[in-house]
This record gives sequence, C-alpha cells and structure tokens, in this order.
Amino acid sequence: MTGRAAASTTGQRVRRDRDNPLPLYHQVAAGIRDQIRAGTLGPGARLASESALSQQAGVSRMTARQAIALLVADGLVVVRHGVGTFVAEPKLTYDALHLLGFSETLAAQGSTTTSDVLEQAVVPASPHVATALGVEAGSPVVTVRRIRRAHGEPLVLEASYLPHALCGGLEKADLTGRSLYATLESDFGLRLAGARQHFAARAASAAERAHLDLAKGACIMALWGVSEDYAGEPVEYFEATYRADRFEFAASSRRPRAGRGGPGGSGTGDDANPLRVVLTDSTADVAEQAGPEDG
Repeated sequence: MTGRAAASTTGQRVRRDRDNPLPLYHQVAAGIRDQIRAGTLGPGARLASESALSQQAGVSRMTARQAIALLVADGLVVVRHGVGTFVAEPKLTYDALHLLGFSETLAAQGSTTTSDVLEQAVVPASPHVATALGVEAGSPVVTVRRIRRAHGEPLVLEASYLPHALCGGLEKADLTGRSLYATLESDFGLRLAGARQHFAARAASAAERAHLDLAKGACIMALWGVSEDYAGEPVEYFEATYRADRFEFAASSRRPRAGRGGPGGSGTGDDANPLRVVLTDSTADVAEQAGPEDG
C-alpha cells in the first residue's frame, strides 16, 4: 500500500491509497468511519479540521470537505458551525415488531428517560380519534401529550388518546418519569397485546422543530396507530414524532412461501411478512406494521 496518513484530533491515523480505485474522499471517510464503528472515536470526539485533514492526508480541502459531508450524510458526524466537526451520538433503535413504550425501549438500550407533559386532560374525542377507538364522537377520552427525553435530550413528541371509561383518573397520574403502558397495567389492569402501526418520513413542522430542538428543514419519522388489549379491543390511539437523526427503525421479516401468502399463493400463515409498504399520493413511503399479536 502506498500513501500517507491523516490524523483525527482523537483516534488513530486515517490511511488512504492512491492505487485504490475508490475516490480519495471515500477512502478518507472510510478510515474515519471504521474508527467510529470500532469505538476508537467515541461520541463527542472532535475530528480534525478540513485544513488539517487535507494537509495530513495529502488531499485537497475540497476532498476533505467531501469526506466530511459523506460522514454527515451517514449520520456519523455532526458539524457545529464555528466550533468543529464531532462524532454524533449513536442512533437509538425503534423495534417496530414489538410493542414497547418509549421508556421500555430506551431502558433496554441503557438510557434513562424523562418526560415534559404538555397536556394531560379529559377532552371530547374528535371524529378521527373516535373512529380509531370505536367510540362516539365527542365521547370523553384522556389525552396525554409529552416530549420524551433521554439524558435531557428531546427525542420524541407523542400524543396518546384513551377512552375515559377504561382509565378514568389517568389524567391525574404522574407521568413525568413513568411509563404510560406500565401505568395502564398496574393502575387500571389494562394489558396491551399488540398494535397496528403506520410510519412515514416527512419534514418536521414548525411546532415539532420547536419541541424537539430541530433546525429548519429537518426530517422526522411520524408514527400513528391503535393499540389493543388481548380481547382485540382498542385501548389507545397514538401519534408520535421521532427525530430521524437519532433513531433508526428495525423490523424482522421473512419471504412468504407459495401457497401461504407468497407469490402464486393465497392466505397468510406463519411465513407472511407483517410489513407492508404503500406508495401514497404524495409519493412518501408509508409502512404498515402489525404488532406481535396482530399477526
């Protein structure tokens, strides 16, 4: 291998090879990416400046800038203008296959959560919420709107609507540091079995940007759907806005066999893929995910 090495402010030196057919900026980015994934460069570590990186790697500043831009696009680093380029916090995972609350999801990943309660009250059900919950429009529902945080950082804006007849008194419960699903089970005997969820990527609204501390033009992942109990009765209609820069979504799937919902067959069965992708009128990809008890 030929070539020189580029050093980060923290971590090992980055190698690049002029005999490698990959563009130089890909090579420089790959070296830094490998260090991040290996843990040599941890979250918050500052990278070398464009000028330093270009001098140390023997490439132009434009090439160094392209390498950094590639890492930014991958979500591995963030640029703080006037300050520097830093390794980004690792993305959290939303498991679309299993019905877990925000607190349960992040606790499994070693994070501590808190909530800012924006609204917690009994309100008349809108026609949309009433249809989702199978109640009459105007019926009393408990609404809980919160900003969910991990280590103080705002990550999710969520709203839940539940029939008051099922959980009267929930509007008075302390949910600042407590899981809603755990509260429903322990205080009201409501055990959620599954959910039918929809999610779509879109630009954040002005209100969402303000609540989640996002810049103009930032993208979010929107979730909405209905949670059910073990009798298949609706318990909760929910809407949630996840920061796309801090979350990735995961789902398991299997290709269905012929005769069991696959190509040339019919029916669903054990091998049916629970994830469906639908192209909407706005050309946004919307995926519908069945919960673990929905099939």
